Amino acid sequence: MNEEQLTSIFQQDIPFWQATFWGILGSVTGIAGLIISWFSFKYNTPNIEIDRMYLVIPDWVAKDWRKKTVAELKSSFLDYELEMVVRNKRGGSGSIDKPNLVIGIPNKLMKFLTKEQFIKVAPITEHQEREKDKDYSGGGELWHEWTVRHGRAFNLGGGEKADERLEYHIYKAEHIFEIVQNFDKLRYYAEYSNNNGKLHRVKITKLYNESERHKY
Repeated sequence: MNEEQLTSIFQQDIPFWQATFWGILGSVTGIAGLIISWFSFKYNTPNIEIDRMYLVIPDWVAKDWRKKTVAELKSSFLDYELEMVVRNKRGGSGSIDKPNLVIGIPNKLMKFLTKEQFIKVAPITEHQEREKDKDYSGGGELWHEWTVRHGRAFNLGGGEKADERLEYHIYKAEHIFEIVQNFDKLRYYAEYSNNNGKLHRVKITKLYNESERHKY
């Protein structure tokens, strides 16, 4: 085959239907690749949510502390417990902060600005432990103390879940007074940030009285 014959072959026009077919096939392949990449991205992006939770509230204060003044509450504290299950519903690893307890109190003075004022309490994430040194032979007693840290976040792999009970202590007398005086009107929320820094506030709808702990 000489040079003129080769040139003639390559200069032949490609039929329109062939060009259209391959163009459509290339577009479909590209779209399919994008869809697969999107689903892969979504699957590997963590999606950690609160699966279920309930709050144990100190119901006895409504009766026992109703007549106490702020000054009389100076040495008191309130204790709340939040039982919760968090679940990572996708394949990628991620984390969320252990939630703050947010207590909404009706705003009596400035209702036109906001319906509630809030008390925000961080969970207890560490505690102190101590142990007596049994081998100590000197005078008196020797004790060793250390801090046990529980962690400030839930770190979960794909499909994992965590079940934990969090404790919250309120020491400020002014806050305790407001809680006691408005106890039947309070609203409770769990507030946390995910690994992207997005803030979530979820209302806690299931409440249990501390005085009825034996029932659950």
